[in-house]
Amino acid sequence: MLKNVVILFFAFFNVISVAQNTDSKLKTTLDSLKQQDNFSEFIYIQLDEYAKNPSIEDLKLFDEVLTNLWRNPKDNKEKTAQLYLHTNYAYNLKKFGFINPSVIQYEEAYAIYNNNIQFDIIEYCLKPLANNYTRLGDVDRAEDILKITIEKAQKDNNTTQIIAGYSNLATVFRTKGEYLKAINYLNLALNLGEEKEVNSRIYSDLAINFLYLSDIEKAKENVQLSNQFNVGNNSSISTKNNIILANCFVQSKKFNKAIVQFESALKNAKKVFGEHDREVAKIYNQIAEVFALTNQREKGLIYYQKSLSVLLPKYHPKTIFENPKATYFYSENTLKEALDGRALLFIKQNDYKNALKNYELAFKVEDELRASFLSQNAKLNQQQENRNRSENCIDLCYELYQQTNIINWLEKAFQFAEQSKSVVLLEAKEIAFQKSTIKNDPLFVIEKNLLFKKSQLNKNLTIEELKGEKASINLLANLTKKRALIFNELQLLKQKIKEKYPTLTVKKDSLITFKNIEEKLLQNNEQLMEFFDGKENVYVFSISKGTEPKLDKIVKTDNFKEQISEFLNLFADSRGSILQNNVAKYTSLGYQLFKNIFKKELSKNTIIVPDGLFSFLPFDALITEKTAITNFGKLSYLLKKSNISYAFSASILMQDDMVKRKENESFIGFFPVFENNHRKLSELNYTLKEAESIENSIDGTYLMKLKATKLAFNQLAKNYSIIHLSTHATSGGYYSPPAIEFYNETLYLPEIYGYNFKTDLLVLSACETGLGTLRRGEGAMSLARGFSYAGVKNLLVSLWKVNDKSTEELMADFYKNYKKTGNKSAALHHSKLAYIENSTIAASKKSPYYWASFIYIGDVTSLENSHFNFMWFLIVGFILLVGYFLLKKR
Repeated sequence: MLKNVVILFFAFFNVISVAQNTDSKLKTTLDSLKQQDNFSEFIYIQLDEYAKNPSIEDLKLFDEVLTNLWRNPKDNKEKTAQLYLHTNYAYNLKKFGFINPSVIQYEEAYAIYNNNIQFDIIEYCLKPLANNYTRLGDVDRAEDILKITIEKAQKDNNTTQIIAGYSNLATVFRTKGEYLKAINYLNLALNLGEEKEVNSRIYSDLAINFLYLSDIEKAKENVQLSNQFNVGNNSSISTKNNIILANCFVQSKKFNKAIVQFESALKNAKKVFGEHDREVAKIYNQIAEVFALTNQREKGLIYYQKSLSVLLPKYHPKTIFENPKATYFYSENTLKEALDGRALLFIKQNDYKNALKNYELAFKVEDELRASFLSQNAKLNQQQENRNRSENCIDLCYELYQQTNIINWLEKAFQFAEQSKSVVLLEAKEIAFQKSTIKNDPLFVIEKNLLFKKSQLNKNLTIEELKGEKASINLLANLTKKRALIFNELQLLKQKIKEKYPTLTVKKDSLITFKNIEEKLLQNNEQLMEFFDGKENVYVFSISKGTEPKLDKIVKTDNFKEQISEFLNLFADSRGSILQNNVAKYTSLGYQLFKNIFKKELSKNTIIVPDGLFSFLPFDALITEKTAITNFGKLSYLLKKSNISYAFSASILMQDDMVKRKENESFIGFFPVFENNHRKLSELNYTLKEAESIENSIDGTYLMKLKATKLAFNQLAKNYSIIHLSTHATSGGYYSPPAIEFYNETLYLPEIYGYNFKTDLLVLSACETGLGTLRRGEGAMSLARGFSYAGVKNLLVSLWKVNDKSTEELMADFYKNYKKTGNKSAALHHSKLAYIENSTIAASKKSPYYWASFIYIGDVTSLENSHFNFMWFLIVGFILLVGYFLLKKR
């Protein structure tokens, strides 16, 4: 026995000695290479060393190599060595599931390659980089990269890479839900493919897209073709085909057959990918979904736990009800899907608290994913996906409140509603505010310039794409390549900023509370009403100072949806004639909607956070009393009961409240007029009068006619606290973005995102500036949102095509009132009331079409006249002081 112990001891000692000698020898070699200034060999030797035994623990070797590089590469040979270092590091990071760091290393490699380096950049960098972005959900970046790979492969006449590019691009379009586009690219790949295994993969991918289109027969047909071409019995293809067939059976409600196929896929996946790979976790999730569909809830929970255990190596649950810790989380969609699936099973078991816990954990994973996104569009897509989860959470909180009457459930519901309101816009504002506290860092100047260049490229791409079939393919390819390079620079710059300012991040865990709102946003006579427009219900939160918050649930019956739709249609034409000809219908619908939406008496001042179609509803124009009156000047408008202002979210109001406006207000106005229908835009006859009326109230710079150029706006506007644009605008269409006109040129929404304003108030005296495509979870993609994203604090915008004469009157009164009161919201409110009460305006012209379009978005105060009240404060103080001395004298 002792002999065996001695032998083991010497064997162990020998292994340690060999390892120490190896390390010592390697260190000596590296020191020697450093002394010889042999940059390339210094890298290659260490890459070879790691390749002998690649492990997750030894990934630190790559960081050590990068840290110990004593200088920058001098020539292409050395640059190629450094490129190899980054691609190897990226590959191994990806292999062990570290997708975000992997992205950075691939981007580093791509940046080096762009210095005219000879390297197979497609195979070893661009393809895996695009795959990483697709996994993370940043499909726009993935699309750009793949288009570059295809263009390069076509120039090189590399058929293999062209096929791979088409196939990967098809995956991107499938992820975006554009299945027909994906099928088109796969067919292009199929036409070029000659190898059976390659064609087998393409047929398998075609089957997935047909499955998403619910064409089960074509999906099965393509699986069969894939299996026929899979002559080498490639296990990864067989696994994928098993999964597709299983899902075909799920759609046909043949659940037992689906389980058989999934189990077969699971067996193959464990062999091909390993037992702890995300592909295995995906299959566990899908099996769990089948059990959920067949009401086998406990089995479903068992398989979701198996999925989580695969994805989270440190997670070892003792029961099916145990939840993982958020500290284990990383950016992985499969993880999020498991948590969402568990939540739905807990709902079926009426375990609402556990369901909420899992949804909250899923949101934590979303936070990790969003932190990796650089493009706004990727974040917007994520917000749309989050919307259903938010609605489920609000439903659960509402039910728990009904059961317990505990106010905390209402607050939690409100917080979930806030999480689905303009979160991308809020994050942009939070980061901009944090950066504003850091002075004179050149990194931020570079970032600002790159963002502006990117926005210009986005604009140029948009303009070219609008040409449809007449668009230049070469120009589009060139612009895409330029955008990809800018994106690459931005991604690497983002990493530098992160390393230099690790605390410069979005506040993930700071949730808004009722107490915050009452103390920081509301005065005694104000009320905040926030809407959540769900699929089945509309939730309306009402928060007032000193009273208990309230949550009303409005069931979205067909009748209610029809009322909103018909009411909005009354304002749809460009001349207001539909409203003029249907006064009785308008008053009836306006009153019904008022009764349905407002369940309690409104405060004197109301802040509305709209959602969905409510974003386009002119609340001022709702009718508060049932009436047969048809005279527009005498109707009981909601305008007369409450001063209504708007906000993108309560959180944004609070964030903007931290931004201090300039003490000295300065004004600049742009009035292009478009005389003689310049640029085929109709002449704005009342614009000159509008400028003249405003000038009577406020001094400033007034750029008229041909002076009102886009160049002047770019150069001058950022220096002023108030910007006024009196011009043409459009909310855009399905393919075209919102835009606003200057004398010589159009400013498109994608460009606006690249601006950097410190403007207190922007008045968009133009059509449809508050309208845009609705993005679920974020709101309308309007000019208003674009300027807010670019740093504008407060906005005055329109909800439909406005009349230029009534606009001139409203604007003149707005500035007159604002000069007196210093209160933007009250100034607009008074200008609307003055318009209705103006005896010189005909009753027919007092239709809400003429005055209700303009809304104010931004900070509010309950003070009707801030200067007036300040003067009263001084007067009262003086009287009290005099009274004190008189009493003392007596």
